[in-house]
Amino acid sequence: MVDALVSFAIENLGDFLVHQVNLRIEVRDDIRWLKDELGLLQASVRRAESRQEEDEIRLWISTVREVADEAVDILKRFQDGQASLEQGQGHMDRFLNCICICKKEAQLYDIGNNIESLKKKIGVIKERRLEYGIDNILAGPDVKQKERTLIRASAIDNKVDVVGFEEDIDKLMTELNNEDPPLKIISIHGMGGSGKTSLALKLYNSNKLRHFGTRAKVCVSNEYTIKDVLKRIIKSFKGPQHEQYISNMDERDLLQYLPQLLQNDGCYLVLIDDIWDIKAWNQIKIAFPNLDNGSRIMITTRNKKVAETVDKNALAYQLRFLREEESWELFCKTAEPTQNLENLGREMVGRCGGLPLAIVILGGLLFHDKSYDYWSKVTQHIWRNLRDDSVDIVEILSLSYKDLSPQMKDCFLYLARFPEDNIIRVERLKHLWIAEEFISEDEEDGVLMEDLAEDCLNELINRNLIQIECLQLNGKVGTCRVHDLVRELAIKKAKEQKLLVIFDSSKDQPNLIHLLEGQRRHAIYNGFGEYFKLLEQRTFDALYLHSLLLEGYNVKAELKQMKLTYTRFKNLKVLDMSSVESERIPEEIGDLVLLKFLGLNGCYNKTAVMPASIGKLKKLQSLWGVLGRSYTVPREIWELPELRHMYNIFIKISGRLNIGSHQTKLHSLYGIELEEWVKIDTANFTNLRTLSIQNNLVVKKDKGGGGGYSLESIANLTNLQTFRLWLSTDAVIPTMKSLSSMNRLKSIELWGVIEDPSELRFLPDSVTDLTLYGSGLTEDPMPSLGNLPNLTALQLDIGVYEGNKMVCSKNAFPSLQILRLENLPNLKELQVEEGALPCLKSFQAVECEELKKIPVQLERFLTWAKARI
Repeated sequence: MVDALVSFAIENLGDFLVHQVNLRIEVRDDIRWLKDELGLLQASVRRAESRQEEDEIRLWISTVREVADEAVDILKRFQDGQASLEQGQGHMDRFLNCICICKKEAQLYDIGNNIESLKKKIGVIKERRLEYGIDNILAGPDVKQKERTLIRASAIDNKVDVVGFEEDIDKLMTELNNEDPPLKIISIHGMGGSGKTSLALKLYNSNKLRHFGTRAKVCVSNEYTIKDVLKRIIKSFKGPQHEQYISNMDERDLLQYLPQLLQNDGCYLVLIDDIWDIKAWNQIKIAFPNLDNGSRIMITTRNKKVAETVDKNALAYQLRFLREEESWELFCKTAEPTQNLENLGREMVGRCGGLPLAIVILGGLLFHDKSYDYWSKVTQHIWRNLRDDSVDIVEILSLSYKDLSPQMKDCFLYLARFPEDNIIRVERLKHLWIAEEFISEDEEDGVLMEDLAEDCLNELINRNLIQIECLQLNGKVGTCRVHDLVRELAIKKAKEQKLLVIFDSSKDQPNLIHLLEGQRRHAIYNGFGEYFKLLEQRTFDALYLHSLLLEGYNVKAELKQMKLTYTRFKNLKVLDMSSVESERIPEEIGDLVLLKFLGLNGCYNKTAVMPASIGKLKKLQSLWGVLGRSYTVPREIWELPELRHMYNIFIKISGRLNIGSHQTKLHSLYGIELEEWVKIDTANFTNLRTLSIQNNLVVKKDKGGGGGYSLESIANLTNLQTFRLWLSTDAVIPTMKSLSSMNRLKSIELWGVIEDPSELRFLPDSVTDLTLYGSGLTEDPMPSLGNLPNLTALQLDIGVYEGNKMVCSKNAFPSLQILRLENLPNLKELQVEEGALPCLKSFQAVECEELKKIPVQLERFLTWAKARI
């Protein structure tokens, strides 16, 4: 955290030297000296942060923080004074100019005196650095190349299964499977961290519940709107492609629409996770009709009263704590103790009181250091903090937090910005970490920032500080979440360290000015109007703000509020307005020249026009739009030299577009229209790694396929690793011949008609995961797909194959681990020949009603759970 503050001060000092050209030489030299000294101190700060539990070290770090803050304040006071001097106008200008010169000289004199004061403080800091031996502290464990093999272990292998609760699972499974026709509700209740959600998800994903025709899950939490909850339930039932259809529905429409959806899909299973009060349930229960067909609803809650009052016939099931051996089994799965550590491990686990969250956090803390000395120190710490013969979960969380490196601490605390139980898209989180400067390029190893960010994510998952919400087909984490108790720690520490503060007018926050003052990152949950009123009144220092994050559900913002944001927050590096709807994107957005991450607002269900002024954002790295919204992009955007990622920007382009030769850093382009893509000269997209093309218009079938559109230009993208092509219903995919030479392409998703089955031969041998939708194939695709030597995951969905028999030939699919068949209504027989699918780990067949028999080779791999991106 202090490392970030020092970086901020160094950057401000550098910018000041660049922009203030009319400085006296001695003042310029003093500022340059101050910048250099802070740079030299920064390495010592990074070392010292690993020993903050020592009082002397903590005070030393605090002194460095004060100097960094004071340096920024000195510059700010001078810039504010300059701004006030420039306001004089009219016939008095000449006279006022003389006064201004005198005032400026006085300000420069003040800067000199202030820096002299800082010089003395820095002298003391350097003396104490030697006295405390700070430079002799070994650097904390950085994420280096030698560790990456361990850190990047597949998330699917790190996802710990539910341990214990076998009797509970059997009892609840009986309730879910019984043949009573009326709708039944099962409420699982227990304290935070007791495993309610894990247990409910194990039941929800069980292949023993295959008789349910459709199912959905949603997390409500303590902060919710009924409209948002209903939309998420519908999307869970019908898939993300249904989002556009329900985007304009209000709460009343959704309450009427959801029961209609459930009428024709047989019995349904719904998991409603983390309900805090009975009011939430009473508002949504009318959306679930009693169809007398054996439908079931599971609810999890911390509140016993809620569990007992959701329905007079509901089963209220209290979740017990883990028994001693169950606790040890769970600990062993996370910590993997060696034999010499068993006694210490059992001693610590015994103090966790059978609480699963405490056990897995402790296991994650101990997993990375298997030395007897380290485990002894942790044991002693737990003994010192016992309460009623057990250790508080908060103490274990704090211990795990202290064990993180400075970089990892920043990344962890930043999770406080997301609302409770928020589903976090991993790609977005990584881009935010990078823009916040928690992650920087590893020049020594040549590792990309995005890969380092993924290492950080996986490390926090391994330590059980982040929970996996959804895995992609390839086993990578698509979305994640943070447990409530872990989030509470992040909020507390983030506020203490002045890394981030949450503004929420729905909570009791009496002194809002004091709350916001001196904080470099604001996360606004509720009360946008109140926040902007404070901004208008200049009641807090807007120039100090580094990051502004607006969270909510379709928040409406007036144009003047948008303009105020862009004109007042001149030093913003991160601005996320993607939950906001406004009239348009103002021209003033170009004034935020320091921006590195920009989450654009939507524009009331119409195409948003990006102003040409966005071309002034020369430092912009990541540009995110609102999912389901489209944007007209000016040519100037392609001249941004640092732009790396464009997500959910469904682009409209006018005329042929040649990308400048300096635009070589673009890594991700997610959401461009097919008819716009063909206008781009891709010769300079040499570093593009992810490309997602879509088309909302029907591309009619013709002799050449693809309605005249071609994918030939993709062959220029020699570093492409992920390719998505989403076409509208009945649209034809152009020939895939250009894909055959792309030997780095690993992930392919194609949504559209494949007229010629022989086109599958153009899929490159490098592909590891493949998803096909709506291909309309009349010939069995398995013979062609089975020849792909490195294919590890395959999903065939929604009308891919119209025939009734599939055959996995002898020795086919030599590397396949995951096979999913979904929405293939004509499929009656699946045959697996000798030697086929030798590496299979998971098989799913969903909504394949005619497939009555599963091959014996696949039965033991059968699961229900879907993974959606």
